[in-house]
Amino acid sequence: MGVQVSRDNSTVPFIRFPFPGAIDTEAIIAQDGGRAIPLAPLTVMAKVAATQKWVPFTNEAALDGSAIPQGVYLGPSIPAADIVAGDIVDNQILTGAAFVDLNQLIIENSKTLDTIINATGGADNINIQTVRDYLANRAIFVEDTVDISGFENP
Repeated sequence: MGVQVSRDNSTVPFIRFPFPGAIDTEAIIAQDGGRAIPLAPLTVMAKVAATQKWVPFTNEAALDGSAIPQGVYLGPSIPAADIVAGDIVDNQILTGAAFVDLNQLIIENSKTLDTIINATGGADNINIQTVRDYLANRAIFVEDTVDISGFENP
């Protein structure tokens, strides 16, 4: 009796091409007393400059460093109550050197990859970049991928 091997190509991995050392495995997600929704996996993250703790990217005009997208949360969903209660330690954040799937990436607060950020606050508009630009500066390249759920040539 023959054995047939089958592969399910319908699941697209989030990280398409990682490089070693591009994941912070000891990241601390900052307490947020006002958080009302869980932190979902694959959410774009930023860092608060003073504490070096991670927060979801939600405000392109923030002045504490959290206006700069710097990574993507790779862990499981974290309930809002846990984040309200205190810092969440030992998380995994993709910090660079990877190609990731556009269709799985989450950006909170109705922001998009084309949201414009002016991190310098200058009037010359020279340093204006988008969320996509800041992720690319960290070597996190967002690309659209295609699910393969069937044969191309039946």
